[in-house]
Amino acid sequence: MSQFNLVEKRIFQVLVVILAIICFIPGGGGAFGGLNVSSSMAGGELLFTSESNLRGFVDNQYRFGFGVFFTQGLVLLFFLRNIQQHANLFRFAALSLFIGGFARATNIIEFGIVDSAVVAPTVIELGVIPLLLLWHQRLIKKLNLREY
Repeated sequence: MSQFNLVEKRIFQVLVVILAIICFIPGGGGAFGGLNVSSSMAGGELLFTSESNLRGFVDNQYRFGFGVFFTQGLVLLFFLRNIQQHANLFRFAALSLFIGGFARATNIIEFGIVDSAVVAPTVIELGVIPLLLLWHQRLIKKLNLREY
C-alpha cells in the first residue's frame, strides 16, 4: 500500500472515530439520562417537570432510540478493526444513520427548524454519511487491488 493510500485510509478511520464519538455523547446521554438530560445537554430547560404517563412513555421510547444510536458508535469502532472484512457492518450502520437523518428531515419539514442544533446532525446523516460510504467503497477497491 502506498504512503498516500495509507494516509487516506487513516484519515477515513479518524472521521469514522469522530462519527462514533458523535454517536456516544448524545446516545449515552439520551439512553441513560432520558429526555431531561438531553435537553439540559443542549442548553435547554427540562421538558418534563412532573410525572405523567406521557412522560414515562415518551422517555422510554426516547431512551430506546438513543440506546440504538449509542450502539451505532460501538459498531463503527468494531468496523475499524478491519474495514474490508467488516464492510457490511459499516454499510448497515451508515444505513441506520441515514434513515435517522431522513426521519429528522421529515420532522423539519413538518415543524420547521425548531432548534438550530438539529441542522448539523441532519446534514451529517443525509450528506456526510453517503460520502463516507462512497469513500469506503473506493478504499476497499484500492485495498483489494493491492492484495493481488
